[in-house]
Parts: sequence; structure tokens; C-alpha cells
Amino acid sequence: MQEIVPDLWDVDEIGPTAHVYLWRWAEGVTIIDTGMPGSTDKILAAVGTLGLQPSDVKRIIATHGDVDHIGSLKALKRATGAPVICHTVEKELLEHPNRRKPAGTPLGILIRPLFSLAMLLPQFHVEPQSPDRTHVDGDKLPEGFTIIHTPGHTPGHISLLHPERRILIAGDAIHNRGGKLGAPPPLFTPDMENAHRSIWKLAKKYGEEIDTIVCGHGNPIVSGGGARLQGLVDHIFEAETRA
Repeated sequence: MQEIVPDLWDVDEIGPTAHVYLWRWAEGVTIIDTGMPGSTDKILAAVGTLGLQPSDVKRIIATHGDVDHIGSLKALKRATGAPVICHTVEKELLEHPNRRKPAGTPLGILIRPLFSLAMLLPQFHVEPQSPDRTHVDGDKLPEGFTIIHTPGHTPGHISLLHPERRILIAGDAIHNRGGKLGAPPPLFTPDMENAHRSIWKLAKKYGEEIDTIVCGHGNPIVSGGGARLQGLVDHIFEAETRA
């Protein structure tokens, strides 16, 4: 397990598919995203390395309803009893994971049957889980995070901003693969226009409050995150201008 900044941990034992984060705070620990199916034991072991028990998990936050982010949600809920939260719009995908589809591009439509078949395999099968509570843009959590609605990759995708600590947990609103900040993949982002708007929102509305950024995919940005976000917005604008 890797401590990114004080109180924020990356459960890297689950492998490189997608990140699971632990936030240690006064009342216990919050799990942000849950990795692929079968990640439960490793996530709970990581909680144990902090000297905590499953009962110390106070909340499980789903940034969005992709298999690599909610794959172990049901099992973790069962093991910890912690309340599950997501955006109000994302409730549908948590309760009906099979409704998640590739984008409506020619390639996306072509692979949809294969994608649906893959989701039936044990290693990709997601058990439905109803959230205990849903949130909307601007809601504040006891952990110090503000919910930011960042749709595009999925309709109810959220990012989490901790203004006091200047930390953004971005989910898949952006990625940092290969050390390069980028937008979510078009093949699995049904609304790229909205995804770009969400990145603009993060940069323009919150950029001055952000130093550290962690994403669902790629390495953490420990400092200078706000400037990096603005650079991504500039790059997207330039690409759209050339198109």
C-alpha cells in the first residue's frame, strides 16, 4: 500500500487495473472505489495495515459504475456494513451494472455484444448494490470532501475535492497514464462533449484549490495539479479548434 499524501492511501496490492483509495480521517476510514470483482480481501487487508477493522470503514464511495470501480462493492458492503454512496444519477448503474455500455460510436456499437458477454464471466461479473444514500453536485461529506458532478464518462460520475487539503480524487473524469493528463477514453465515454465540459469545470471552478490529483488510472500528481488541469483544458481547446 502506498501513502500518496498524509491520510490518503493507494491500495496497489489489487493490481494496475484501477486504483482504490483509502482516506483516513477522525472517525475511521473511507473507501473510494472498490476495484475489480475479487478485490475485497486485499482491500480489507489494507484497512488492517492502518490498524483498523472492517467496522472502522465509515463509508464506501463509488465515483461511477464501471466494473473496475464497483466490482467488489457488494462484497465490501457485506463485510463492513458501511453505507454506500454515489451520485443520484449513477444509482441506476449500481443497481443495474449490465446497463453500462460502450459509447455509441461505430466501434463501440460493434463491440457491445462482446462487452455484454464478457460481463457474464466471473472475473467481470458485478453484483448489483443499491446505494444507501445518493448525492448531487456541491454536497459536502463529513470526511471534508465536496461532491463534484463530472458527467461524460458516465452520467452520474463524481469527483471528490478536499479544499482544506487541496486534494482532488478524480475517478475517471481524467487519467494520468504515462505521466500525461488526459480525458477519459472515447470508446467507453458515451458523452465526450460533457466529459470535456467536466474537465473544464474542474480546472476553471476549482483549479486554484487543487494541488494533489489522484485518478482511477495512472500515477498520482502530488503537487501542481491545478496547473496540469489547466494545461489539459488548453490542449483540448486547441484540438477542438483544429478539428
